[in-house]
Amino acid sequence: MIRTILSLMIGMFLLFSAPTNSEARCSFNCKKIEIKDLVFGVQGKDEQFYSMSMRNKLFFPKNKSEKHGVVVILHACAGLNAYAQRDIIRWGELFLKNNYAVLVIDHLDPRYVSKNCYPQTLGSSVLVKDVYSAIAFLNKQPAIDKSRVFSVGFSLGAMTNGALASAGRYKQLGNNGPRPRAVAGLYGGCYGGTRWLEGDGDIPVLWLVGGKDTESPPDSCSWAVNSMEKKGLMTFHKYPEATHCWDCFDLNGFTKKAGNGNRVTYKYDPEVTKDSEQRVLNFFNSFQSQ
Repeated sequence: MIRTILSLMIGMFLLFSAPTNSEARCSFNCKKIEIKDLVFGVQGKDEQFYSMSMRNKLFFPKNKSEKHGVVVILHACAGLNAYAQRDIIRWGELFLKNNYAVLVIDHLDPRYVSKNCYPQTLGSSVLVKDVYSAIAFLNKQPAIDKSRVFSVGFSLGAMTNGALASAGRYKQLGNNGPRPRAVAGLYGGCYGGTRWLEGDGDIPVLWLVGGKDTESPPDSCSWAVNSMEKKGLMTFHKYPEATHCWDCFDLNGFTKKAGNGNRVTYKYDPEVTKDSEQRVLNFFNSFQSQ
């Protein structure tokens, strides 16, 4: 009897612990959880762009025209927490004021994930697929100019955009769907055993880095940047005195041990923040409607 009960218990354990097709397929030191597809929507009538309403929802500028370019915004590994919201709202409002529609992707909350820092719960493939899903959603919106769909990301969001630029990653994950016209990344890294920004990129990339960023050291991306520059697809700029998260107002002075083992301290730099905002805006503005 005891042997029978033990056999049943072991069988039940194997049944419920076996991975399903819907689990995250992580590429580097990840946890397994059930992954549900993100659901995107459009702002309601008179709905304002603020911390809770902005998640996975398309917002249009007040000066509506027949067609709008759109910017997808990708958060860092800590998600849209209280420390990030002020900055994400500022970036979103920058694009809205310049006649872009805006979609802020929240990879985490709909999946009950509090953060996606090292070790990652959601792997790079999940993050990239989320953006492809968002772009497919945007391409179905009659007020969106399909030829002017862009994406900007911060830290892990920048790294996700680096992966989006990869021809190989698109072949693997894109399912022949629409891609962004161009992408921008701020303080993204290229380390950790996962494929992020690579030399096989085939869409334009703006890559902004900090010279004193020890969390995402700029040199980790040098080979990919050089390869993309040779193709004429890389616009690169280094801010010599900037740290990681230079635009993070509410994290000024924050100190932690990064995933690469380095002790880092964030320093908010208003001048670099303003300059990086203008560079991203100018970069997206350089692409005309097709």
